Amino acid sequence: MLWTNGFEDAVRRSNGMTCIDLGANVGVYTRKMASGTKRVIAFEPDPWTIGKLEANVADLKNVSIEKVAAGTCERTVLLYRHTRFEQDPVFHSESSSVVASKNNVTEENTVEVRQIDFIRYLEDIGEEIGILKIDIEGAEVDLLEALFDRSDILNRINHIFAETHEGRIPGHKRRVKALRIRAFRMERPYVNLYWR
Repeated sequence: MLWTNGFEDAVRRSNGMTCIDLGANVGVYTRKMASGTKRVIAFEPDPWTIGKLEANVADLKNVSIEKVAAGTCERTVLLYRHTRFEQDPVFHSESSSVVASKNNVTEENTVEVRQIDFIRYLEDIGEEIGILKIDIEGAEVDLLEALFDRSDILNRINHIFAETHEGRIPGHKRRVKALRIRAFRMERPYVNLYWR
């Protein structure tokens, strides 16, 4: 079910605000956020998926697309696609990851993509963010660890919804557990790391 764990309410509470969709894929959540907010910035690095995303949000004047991966530094990275990407790219595009150890991606189907320093990106925005949705297939761990150390930025974000992928990346289990403990202790923003 798409509307879970307070996301729909968060969209309503973000009326007139900017929202960010990290790992926008083909734009399902981008469209949901755009329906009730000032603007949505959708991040998607995979060239194939970007084409679908652009088509799916072409009618939305309050959506802009950043054709990059979100990380903790500026560099070129490999994006690893699902082992069966070519058989069903629409379905399997959701699994693409910059984390090579994710157990459903392959080194045989990769594409080079630009990664930006997302913490710096948030510094430069300098405005309040209604929702930061993060579904970046394993890269969320590094990003959340860096973000949780920046109370100045966290104080400008109302809601964070993140899907963690430690089931596909067992090496992340301890780090995700630590992130959940930190999130539980935060007063702001509202953080849901059990999302989806």
